[in-house]
Amino acid sequence: MNRLPHLWRQPLARAVMIVTMLVVPLGMGVFVVTRSTPAAASSSHAETKQFKHVFTIMMENTGIEALLSNPNAPWINQAILTNGVAGNYYGVTHPSQPNYIAATSGALNGVTNDNDVTIDVPNIVDQLESQGKTWTAYMQSLSLCTTKLDHACGNQLYERKHNPFVSYTDVQTNAARMAKIVDSSQLSTDLANNTVPNYVWISPDQCNDMHGRGGGGPSDPCDFSQVQSLIAAGDAFLSATVGQIMASRAWKDDSVILITWDESDFTGSGFNGFGDDRGCCDSVAGQGGGHVLTLVITREGGARASFTPYNHYSLLKTTEDALHLDCLANACDTANVKPMTDLIGEGE
Repeated sequence: MNRLPHLWRQPLARAVMIVTMLVVPLGMGVFVVTRSTPAAASSSHAETKQFKHVFTIMMENTGIEALLSNPNAPWINQAILTNGVAGNYYGVTHPSQPNYIAATSGALNGVTNDNDVTIDVPNIVDQLESQGKTWTAYMQSLSLCTTKLDHACGNQLYERKHNPFVSYTDVQTNAARMAKIVDSSQLSTDLANNTVPNYVWISPDQCNDMHGRGGGGPSDPCDFSQVQSLIAAGDAFLSATVGQIMASRAWKDDSVILITWDESDFTGSGFNGFGDDRGCCDSVAGQGGGHVLTLVITREGGARASFTPYNHYSLLKTTEDALHLDCLANACDTANVKPMTDLIGEGE
């Protein structure tokens, strides 16, 4: 972890310093490891602080450089200056869906594209329920769907590729588990009633996750082409959602918020149409998901930056350790996949 000097207390110097530091990894070597790992193993949680609630918010298709000092992302840039920042964090691969599978099962498990899939593999839901932990996946605009297995709903507002839970056989075939995949409007009620689960996953819709949708053209602020409008909408979504979480009783019960982006910007070149294919931490060489921003918000707060290589396997490992779960697949690779202990805190 990089504990910054006294200049960090000066707002202007702090802003210049953090932007410079976060861009540094773009000029460094790529951290890629292809070592195979066991499907599951025991995990030691002694080094990582335990939390009652872990909130994960997955944003979309935006590289770190597109956000730093961007006037359309004021909340994000303020959060960078006042919270934990993983400055050397990468998507696992391209395109979107494999990253969601990686973050919830610890491996790609044969998922290489955004087509609807059903896979029978161990996943974080199994881990949570085996330890008596509760969970809910809050999907914005899911209420516009006819069924929870729909491919897309509401003129591409909701997309199944951003909802990994419905793709697991033992979730898809279990009514009680499917009932825990809800529209994000339920989050306000659960926060107000102090009934939020131990594990909270939040997927904004495509107008609020910075991804966008096709077909609308310049008149649609959610169109793919409206990059800055999408960034502004995503920033506003994060501001409102994080503010709501931090105003709740659940936040006072000892919680952590993890915010990341699934992969870097679409550029029309390179691996699967993405120019940034860097990765780390058991990603396949030349097929990484690119350099993205990741924020870690705790009650203690405080500006802190880490440049340990991390990716979505690290996100899963961090969640597993924070909730005292065992590990899945690549999250078990202690040599190459590290939990973000330097950002969320150490155990006592």
